[in-house]
Amino acid sequence: MRNDYRKALGESAVIAFVPAGNSMWPFIKGEKQSVIVTRKKDDRLSLFDVALFERKDGSAVLHRVVEVLPNGYVMQGDSQDYVETVSEGDVLGVLQGFYRGKKYIDVTESGYLIKVAKWYRRKKRRKIRLWFFRLKLRIKNKLKRIFAKKEKTDELS
Repeated sequence: MRNDYRKALGESAVIAFVPAGNSMWPFIKGEKQSVIVTRKKDDRLSLFDVALFERKDGSAVLHRVVEVLPNGYVMQGDSQDYVETVSEGDVLGVLQGFYRGKKYIDVTESGYLIKVAKWYRRKKRRKIRLWFFRLKLRIKNKLKRIFAKKEKTDELS
């Protein structure tokens, strides 16, 4: 069942949820951190804002603004190489902050914004870190499959 974030943000100015996936690594670790999203701000989004937007297929995605266009934005997940263009009307809300454990990270704080700017400015370092991150995910998934097969075999014995 798909969440209806558009409806939730229409009923409330703020929603909180735990995002799935790893597209916003290293800043937001999917399935481990809750995020706080507010209804879209009145003015346009800025470079490095994180927006919750709706894709054409109806799925909701949380990605970062990497370029501001006249009628929309170029969005990218922090751990992704590809970008996508999003119209102004597809933006549902904007990230205000997230919890890393019990610590709240406000995405408007200068320290956080400096880290984000460094992440995007240091392309070679980013590429290397992403390569190792993806390798770690592949190994983790391979081990899960191996142990799942072993458990299934043990159950049949």
